[in-house]
Amino acid sequence: MLGLRAVDAAQIFVDLLRLPVPADVAMRERDELFLEAARGQIDARRGASALLEALREQGVPLALATSGHRRYVDLALASAGLSGVFDVEVTGDQVDRGKPHPDIYLRAASMLGVPPERCLALEDAPNGVRSAREAGMLCFAIPEAGSPNGVEDADEILGSLGQVLSMLEPPAPYRLAASARPGQP
Repeated sequence: MLGLRAVDAAQIFVDLLRLPVPADVAMRERDELFLEAARGQIDARRGASALLEALREQGVPLALATSGHRRYVDLALASAGLSGVFDVEVTGDQVDRGKPHPDIYLRAASMLGVPPERCLALEDAPNGVRSAREAGMLCFAIPEAGSPNGVEDADEILGSLGQVLSMLEPPAPYRLAASARPGQP
């Protein structure tokens, strides 16, 4: 279920388990349990803070495009100390079609004012890789240990977030344009 919007995953569970409640009710109940249990328990992925800081120092516009629901995302970012780091945040409940459709990435690029083909998506899930590639973005996959296969369509498959910076520094094969930020030359 990695990379699916919460409402889509809830519908799958309701259907599979033949639950006698609508998906939105099951999702609300699950949300309350999760939010209560997770408060203060979520850490940033290893290397995330350093990578985001380095990209910000280079003037690279940053967007978060996640299938997660806004309430989860706000909780996770606050718990991980990453609130306010991204210029743009697009969550699964803000788009009509979640990953693997490209909508979430296209919206994030549009909100940044950067053409999708000038964007780099960092993904950990097969649906996210498909979404980014369909949006026309360069995509590096950094799967979690033990996560499902299916990220082979990414432009690069890396072992850690720490490797991302080395892929973007000369004489590396990839470069991000810091001047792509709206209002900059």
